[in-house]
Amino acid sequence: MVPFQILSSFLIQLVVRRHLIWTFVRRDLRSRYVGSVMGLCWSVLHPLVLLAAYTFVFQFIFRVRPRLAGTDSFAVFLFCGLLPWLYFQDTLQRSCTSVVEQRNLIQKTLFPSEVLPLTLAASNLVTHLFGLAVLLSVLLYLELLTWTALLLPAWFFWLLLLALGLGWLLAALQVFLRDTAQVLSVLLVFWFWFTPIFYQVEMVPPRFQPWLRLNPLTHVVEGYRLLLLEGRIPAPESWLVLAGLSLATFFLGGLAFRGMKREFADAL
Repeated sequence: MVPFQILSSFLIQLVVRRHLIWTFVRRDLRSRYVGSVMGLCWSVLHPLVLLAAYTFVFQFIFRVRPRLAGTDSFAVFLFCGLLPWLYFQDTLQRSCTSVVEQRNLIQKTLFPSEVLPLTLAASNLVTHLFGLAVLLSVLLYLELLTWTALLLPAWFFWLLLLALGLGWLLAALQVFLRDTAQVLSVLLVFWFWFTPIFYQVEMVPPRFQPWLRLNPLTHVVEGYRLLLLEGRIPAPESWLVLAGLSLATFFLGGLAFRGMKREFADAL
């Protein structure tokens, strides 16, 4: 019971400091786009440029064709997988160095360092919503939008827990092992290609499909496509796997961060 008591205390402190978290979210958004003419528009332009490049390569050169009930548009198919991945990737990469970058606050004050990865997860949510608004507008124009899109926040919730749990773990490790960020950048390359962003799980040889199902991002991407493109609710077993992996990662990441944070000031 002791780990759960520690974690519950940890989570309660996050709720108590919600105003501090909101202040840091606003500061992060301003600092990312300070002096920029286009501001938050860059958060939409970046995924759209990636979408255009990947669509050209995979649709017109490799001639990948999605097999979906809703649409045969590869660009729309790809956008549904790219959006959650970009949120996940950016949250992990920025969270990993968040504590080290704020070493002055942690060394000189009793600063609650656990809010830093949470701040970045919330800040990235704003940019994710901008991209999602573009996608929903396209689906509405193509007359593909159905009521199942209303369930997307419930599916995104598990992605948020997964990213936050890993963000806490990586941020703590980076304090003691400064190669963590470099290792993460390599792992994300493999993770990216072993997530069905450009393809469907059914296109993979059957003997490899169970391994893909162990990847929580596989269930996130499939969930986005089913809810947005096919108007179907994901299978209960997919929901259970994603929920289980996300909750486990969230709790373990929180416990690891809580256990290591008392040594941050000395290590930094």
